[in-house]
Amino acid sequence: MMDNFKKFNMPRYEQVRWHIQTLLTENKWDEKTPLPTEQEFADKYQVSVGTVRKAVEKLVDDGVLIKQQGRGTFLKRPNFEGSLLRFFKYRDKDASYVIPTGVIKKVMLIEPVEAINKELNIHEKESLIYIERVRIVEDRVILSERIWLPKSRYEDFVGLEPEDFENLLYPFYYKKCGQFVSSAVEMLFFISNHVDPYLDNTKQENLVKVCRVAKNLEGDPIEYRESYGLAEKFSYEVNII
Repeated sequence: MMDNFKKFNMPRYEQVRWHIQTLLTENKWDEKTPLPTEQEFADKYQVSVGTVRKAVEKLVDDGVLIKQQGRGTFLKRPNFEGSLLRFFKYRDKDASYVIPTGVIKKVMLIEPVEAINKELNIHEKESLIYIERVRIVEDRVILSERIWLPKSRYEDFVGLEPEDFENLLYPFYYKKCGQFVSSAVEMLFFISNHVDPYLDNTKQENLVKVCRVAKNLEGDPIEYRESYGLAEKFSYEVNII
């Protein structure tokens, strides 16, 4: 199995790291199921335990895996749902911070969009899955989202209705289509003269637009998303230690 990498002169631990990533994605690994032990991996790939340990530590550093004392090593899913809450913090009627509920409003198969296909690094003629989603707090829409997915990766979404989707999208991507979001890059803009049908804003109200490209374990883009929220609700918070 490891012989295929000899011609690439790839370090042994990097070969093991790649194989572990492949194992996670191809088997739709459950976050609650511990990975095989380092000794089991060493036997499987015919390498030393030290080599496996280095590969696992690299995956931990990359945020792919997490070690739990006394329990083992597990797949780690980054908290992307909390990402936008860095910029938009909402309180309920009791003045407690709350996480908005996600509701799918629309899902459809659409023709290619040149700019979006470029963001997703896919062929210019590949069709897209298009999703409109809102985030709601106490029956009020506070975030509006547009999501584009490459059809080739999300074939099982074709024909689904909005009610078929779950509240958290990234776990649903993985469960339904085997697409694991491992990392993302976000860019934030303030925009004007944009009316969003779900936010029910006016042209005079400025909006914050957050563009996200989400990537899989291999670093390939598997989702492009644009999120919109009222600028008056925007805040920035960072802890510097």
